[in-house]
Amino acid sequence: MCATALVGTSFGWMPSAQARGGEAVVCVGKESIEFSPGLTLDPRPTDVTARAAYRCGGAGAPGRVLPATGHILGHSPRSTCVTLNSGRARETVRYGDGTASEISYTRSSAGRVAGITVVTMNGTVTEGPGKGGAASRTIALLPHALPTARLTPEGLQRAVGRVQLEIHP
Repeated sequence: MCATALVGTSFGWMPSAQARGGEAVVCVGKESIEFSPGLTLDPRPTDVTARAAYRCGGAGAPGRVLPATGHILGHSPRSTCVTLNSGRARETVRYGDGTASEISYTRSSAGRVAGITVVTMNGTVTEGPGKGGAASRTIALLPHALPTARLTPEGLQRAVGRVQLEIHP
């Protein structure tokens, strides 16, 4: 799930009210993920917990950026260290202006290139700024352990990487 390069550009922050008014919000940052039980070569049900630190912006106010945090809880019915399938997940995004959005992810896909796993998740904003809008996040992750961790009974328990979240009206 870690990073091919997520391209970061300069973003201007738009206030939360504008996110509902037709402008996209784009957040980029770093993410830390924990898998329980750890990912191995054998498919098994896995709980996923992730924390993201974002910098968010949009076209509403060029040059302004707002910090945000994300907390994700999900469950994958059959994940391995090669294919991370995320059945469903929920994310709470808390913006630096005190507002928060709840996002429900219902679709995901994953691919692996040169030891990097890239996961794309798609869903809908169910509460808060952007409510009713489409949400898409891409996570590019590197394992937080040696590749041989997947061969142990404990498996790969952590990964870190770059994330980009987009919320469209």
